[in-house]
Amino acid sequence: MTGPHLRAFAKINLNLKVLGVRPDGYHEITSVAQTVTLHDSLDLSLEGEGLRLEVSSPAVPSGPENLVWRAVERLAPSLGHGRGLRIRLTKRIPTGAGLGGGSSDAATALIGVNQLFEMQLPEESLHAHAAALGSDVPFFLVGGTARLLGTGTDVRPLADLPSGALLLVHPKGEPLSTRTIYAQLQEPLTLAPEPDSISRFGRIPADIQSWVRSGNDLEPHATRLCPAVARIRSALTAAGAEVAAMSGSGSAVFGLFADADRAATAARSLEHAGFQAFPCSTLDRASFLRDRMVR
Repeated sequence: MTGPHLRAFAKINLNLKVLGVRPDGYHEITSVAQTVTLHDSLDLSLEGEGLRLEVSSPAVPSGPENLVWRAVERLAPSLGHGRGLRIRLTKRIPTGAGLGGGSSDAATALIGVNQLFEMQLPEESLHAHAAALGSDVPFFLVGGTARLLGTGTDVRPLADLPSGALLLVHPKGEPLSTRTIYAQLQEPLTLAPEPDSISRFGRIPADIQSWVRSGNDLEPHATRLCPAVARIRSALTAAGAEVAAMSGSGSAVFGLFADADRAATAARSLEHAGFQAFPCSTLDRASFLRDRMVR
């Protein structure tokens, strides 16, 4: 039986502030995330017994290490005895890029399994499962523009920002581990507000540029481990990006352009320089919720 075909959209972090290390060893952050049109695809079907996960990229595991597998295990632990599930995961979002590809795949798997098995789980239950899978996963149940607090699992939807043309650029063969980047940070936890932090004071800019200019605290650490981050950012600015910054823990960098044609021209230039380039656009919440379910 053929099940749902879903899109798992990527995200960019318009900014990211690290507030310190929590007693449990995780980092307290505040960040504004934005979904974009670049996406992976998941096809679910009922067949065979147990779980079978097929991944288009050989670099991505197809077993229990994959967050999609773990998401399915949380909702359907008793697969077997004539109740099998096959998932085909087509990867387009680069891994180790700070674009949330694995987390988005996991959240989308939760949505797909909930629908396929007619579980009718409430939003609160899906969020709890998502938070148990990883810090970025709950955001991909919500989409659009949202503020992420705590370890990232506290998702506060914001009003949609105006749409924008983007270029995501990834240094091919140079992924960064989120764990490795955060390990560079040793600040004690400090929750005192910072006067220059728009994230902390709650002033909500109506444009993407203001959020991006407030900065990503992880970018200097990522750049030390992957100098290509700085080269890409400079190349995007030289190609006409209005603003450019690293997303999440890297190593992908995004640039905001005045229109799609300029982003496409910049993509050709960055690809010629040996980088992976993905022209796309921001995705508002209504479009995210509508377009993630193809059938």
